[in-house]
Amino acid sequence: MASPYVLALVGGVASHILYFNRFEHHMHGLLYLNTFLLAEAAWTIALNKIYGASLASAILSSALTGASFLTGAFTSTIIYRVFLSPLNKFPGPFGAKISTLHLSSQLGNSDAYYHLQKLHKKYGDYVRIGSNDLSIINPDLVEMAYGNNSKITKSSWYDGDAPLTSMHTSRDKSLHDKRRRMWAPAFSDKALRDYEKTIEEISVKTVQRFSEFKGEPINVTKWFNLYSFDIMGRLAFGKEYGFVDSGEKAKALELLSEGMQPLAFFMPTWLFRILISIPFLGAGFQKFVQFCIDELTWRVKNGDPAEKGGYQDIMSSILKAYKGIKNPEKDTMLQADARLIIVAGSDTTAAALTYLFYYLAKDPSQQKKIRDEVRPLTAGNWSDKDIRAAEHLNGAINEALRMHPPVPSGVSRLTPPEGVQVGDTYIPGNTVFWMPLYVMGRDERNFTNANSFIPERWTHHPEMIKHKDAFAPFLMGPFGCIGKNLALTELRVLTTRLLLRYEVALAPKEDGVALLTKSLDHFTIDLADLELCFRPVSG
Repeated sequence: MASPYVLALVGGVASHILYFNRFEHHMHGLLYLNTFLLAEAAWTIALNKIYGASLASAILSSALTGASFLTGAFTSTIIYRVFLSPLNKFPGPFGAKISTLHLSSQLGNSDAYYHLQKLHKKYGDYVRIGSNDLSIINPDLVEMAYGNNSKITKSSWYDGDAPLTSMHTSRDKSLHDKRRRMWAPAFSDKALRDYEKTIEEISVKTVQRFSEFKGEPINVTKWFNLYSFDIMGRLAFGKEYGFVDSGEKAKALELLSEGMQPLAFFMPTWLFRILISIPFLGAGFQKFVQFCIDELTWRVKNGDPAEKGGYQDIMSSILKAYKGIKNPEKDTMLQADARLIIVAGSDTTAAALTYLFYYLAKDPSQQKKIRDEVRPLTAGNWSDKDIRAAEHLNGAINEALRMHPPVPSGVSRLTPPEGVQVGDTYIPGNTVFWMPLYVMGRDERNFTNANSFIPERWTHHPEMIKHKDAFAPFLMGPFGCIGKNLALTELRVLTTRLLLRYEVALAPKEDGVALLTKSLDHFTIDLADLELCFRPVSG
């Protein structure tokens, strides 16, 4: 009879070949771990109680059996990944062939987009960054990946905290589409016109607060976060946070940063799910999740602001689908949607404003061009509709989004079983890939003088845009950002009001290095501080 250790070794190999290498199993990491430990304990007890082995001998034998199983499973896995994987034709660090954890180990500074840029400079357009993961910067794939007729789907990354599944993280396209239809009324033209009142009010208040500094340095990273979070609170939940009024960085912003930080390390989904389930390791993430649930609960209990003489907020549209349902705040998808609103409605807008004003502060001539353009458009009472077509203003915003996209390392996708052909390159089926927009935006093959802030490329010099699909800060197609027009309104209105009133300059000793090198990539960007001076426009 074969040794139990040999049988365990063969069992480990078989488990990889017949199961782990064939199906998605990221949802069951904790179950597998617990099952393995339980089997170890059961075998130890059986050896001791049934077969009469001493406890020490039973523990040793059980441990060796378990080790044999793991040795077989891991050896088979490594042999396949290093020698047999269809991704072996793609270049990349050797460690990436073995595990995605190789990439995670390189991201101690939470700078994935910089790290990916270095990898692409070394290895080319297609880089293997994990056992079944590629990073791709060929813009010919953008439409194929995100367009209306794409067969490419969302990867297992989106299951990271299931069952908290939002519209954004839903992998089921039919479910996503159904959820998006619930959101759609909240982003109609009529709704956006109603939201403009709030945007204008908080923009005016922010501009006034800046005047209180009398030209002294302002930490715009903090203030733009306060601005965007106040707007998000009012429009999403009908709630007054009053952050611009207080001028203090709120606990909510710290929770947002802490909650998003685990996403900085590109961990395999199975590992991410295990770690966030451990109270000590997942504390920051869980606190942020609870904050989002608390905000949703507040909104449900306080009712629709429109019924109190106010206006409909974003939640008004979504909650219509829950009419007659008791305690809708307990629905995990609605809880996840609340978190989506908080992250997408605050983090990304604040980042775009901060980077935009960094470049404007460095180049006063760009400030003047925008100021000269919008002055005749803003005589008397004005709103976003008056500046919506301002070419240079929009060009400057596009340029900031090109150079610093809100999600710099891109989003994760999965090729269909039959794979995808991109030009001369075939990407095998069921391959996970990322398309880092930061890297594509800095590629000279896509944009002339790609590392320079040149708004004119979007107006009078379109020849400087060599590949339009390399610019997709809001993605495109059915999974494109539903809040794009709202975000652009916030950016245009505050930028216009600030530039009409102030000339912007870098504060003394401020060079922007911290902003460019110390900001954290945790899917969205957690910005380092940037200090600027706002002085009244002369003349």
